Amino acid sequence: MNKNLSTRLSMPLLAFAISLAMAALAGSIATMFAGIFGTLLAFIFAALAGITWNFLKTRLDARKALFSNGEGSASKEVPADRLDALTGLANINGLNAWFAEKSARLASDNKAIIVLTADLANFDQLVKTKGIEEANSVLKEAAKRVSSFTGEDGVAARIEGDEFAAIATVVPSRSLELAAEQAGKLTEMLQRPVELPTGVVWIGGSVGAATGNPQDGLVIFEKAKAALKKAKQLGRGHYFVDGVSDK
Repeated sequence: MNKNLSTRLSMPLLAFAISLAMAALAGSIATMFAGIFGTLLAFIFAALAGITWNFLKTRLDARKALFSNGEGSASKEVPADRLDALTGLANINGLNAWFAEKSARLASDNKAIIVLTADLANFDQLVKTKGIEEANSVLKEAAKRVSSFTGEDGVAARIEGDEFAAIATVVPSRSLELAAEQAGKLTEMLQRPVELPTGVVWIGGSVGAATGNPQDGLVIFEKAKAALKKAKQLGRGHYFVDGVSDK
């Protein structure tokens, strides 16, 4: 077993065993010695058990942090050029990187993907009436709503301006059904109000969706963008699903 992993597994067990032994000793002392003296000794050993647990847990947490973020870490920070600075979502570079790095594995796992694209309604007018700072607050809230549709293996991105994308993995047999369901839910979520310091804003928006094999990810993404364009033509609060809405 890896030395780091072995240490991480053994320390909680050791802490638990020592704490349990001290707690048991405290109970025995309380039974053996009646009165204030026995109670005092029991309290001291119980306190030592708690201190031991907290000390070893702190050491474990420190080791975990070192293992996760330090030199030789298995996890890597996302490069800055893949992130949108305002919302913390992926940008278009991050989205393209996700397709490049994830599509083959997801396809081998027999997964399909759903790509949702969303565009806020009348965002330019919002900037004019509320100012850029509050408009940015609306973008951040929209980003939170979009990112709730990605699941474990997916990704959310701010493509540009007030346009977003969310990708989720699904079982192929239900991909079209779920694409329509998720597009409808996201459309509804975008219609919900956003509370700002100057009052409530009803943003609204449109959603496009497409689904297919992960290895065709960029093609599916373009289909979702085309579906979004059709949804916008239908008007605010509408969605369009490639392969469903056009039948």
